[in-house]
Amino acid sequence: MKKNILRNESGMAIMMVMSVIAIMAFLLADFTFESKVNKLKVYNQQDKLQARLNAEAGLNFALAKLKLYQEGRNLIEKNKQLKELIQPSVIESVVTMEFIYPIPIPAKSDIQQRSALEEFEKNNLIKGRMGVTINSVSGFLNPNILRITKTNNQDEERRNFDEDEEDEKDVKPDVFIEKKLVETLTQALEDEKENNPDFDLIYGNVNPELLVKELKFYVNDLKNFNDMERAEIEANYLAANITPKHAPLTSIDELYLLLGWNDKLIELIKDKLTVHEVSIIAVNELTSDQLKILFPDITDFQLEQFFKHRDGDQELQIEPQEFKSEKDFKEVVVNKLAIVDSSNYEKRKKELEQAGLKIAVAGKLYKVVSKGFYGRAEYSITAFVDLPIKPVPEKKKEEEKKEAPPVKKEGDVEDEEFIDPPLDEKEDEEKKEEVPMELLSPRVIEIRLQ
Repeated sequence: MKKNILRNESGMAIMMVMSVIAIMAFLLADFTFESKVNKLKVYNQQDKLQARLNAEAGLNFALAKLKLYQEGRNLIEKNKQLKELIQPSVIESVVTMEFIYPIPIPAKSDIQQRSALEEFEKNNLIKGRMGVTINSVSGFLNPNILRITKTNNQDEERRNFDEDEEDEKDVKPDVFIEKKLVETLTQALEDEKENNPDFDLIYGNVNPELLVKELKFYVNDLKNFNDMERAEIEANYLAANITPKHAPLTSIDELYLLLGWNDKLIELIKDKLTVHEVSIIAVNELTSDQLKILFPDITDFQLEQFFKHRDGDQELQIEPQEFKSEKDFKEVVVNKLAIVDSSNYEKRKKELEQAGLKIAVAGKLYKVVSKGFYGRAEYSITAFVDLPIKPVPEKKKEEEKKEAPPVKKEGDVEDEEFIDPPLDEKEDEEKKEEVPMELLSPRVIEIRLQ
């Protein structure tokens, strides 16, 4: 009987079938889960791609706006009457207005306005959301100007630079920027020490001059940098087995590659610098720190009055008065607030021009931040867009010869006519207008993707 029961194989098939069904059910559940995960991955990738397309569309939209700004600026620069009616800062403020899509419908909008916005949304191809901001870059201290392109003999002259000799010879651009960088970093350190007592314990012995020298060493060709600090700086990089760039910075983030600069020091000065060619100091965008860079002796009271004049004050009911020209800026700085006298203002202006910087009311370098959204995905593009200034061609030698005054010779009877030009000619020379500035098409010079 036992043997018969043990030999009975009925029901084995059912067990095998049930086992196979259980395995198949497990595999099916696993495949279903994997397919759902892959499906979600595909949807997320699609959302991310659409968000990126929206961000790229926002960047193209910003470039189109800056192209219109370029055309408008060039038009008013060439037309004297138009320049008196429309200021560059007005065009800039219109172009740099923030753009958001979908366009928010104001609560007080009428039916016609609502229908127009709804029609606009139906006819466009954008899916999702988009936000675009355009801001003028106000920082004008460029470490790349520290690059030396002169001979070693002229380098020696720069090292022997004396403030008392400023009137006797022109200040070289690299010397001016180096001096301003030292002043800016020194002031930033002092301000941080006052606000943070622990900061002085850690950074009390920091030498701003040596840090700026290291920055100068980093951006210069090694053959052109012969300052006394070279041996010490070079030894530090050799000991750390780090090769300096010895070339211009292409991004402000490259400051983090400097051996002697840590993150805290970089954060103190990072927003005050730019590695791109600014060329124009936009006075309507100046911050208090930047105003101190221009005029180190400015007092706190003068700083307060300057920004009350430019930006207004709601409590005192002072209306903002943006500068319409460089002359307006000079009038406030020299006459109204007496920050500097006229001669020192012109002296500073000349130093800035030698460093490739011009005081004006509207800029030419802009930071564009375009963000695209779709579903749960977000994509951000940060781009620096420059509108290069068209170089003014030099006059041909033949034209210069034609315009040159006659050369006086000994014994010439008509010498007396050229001793002193007529008053009318003097007035004409004083009234000579500057060559109109012409901006070229906007171009992206740095881009960051997030």
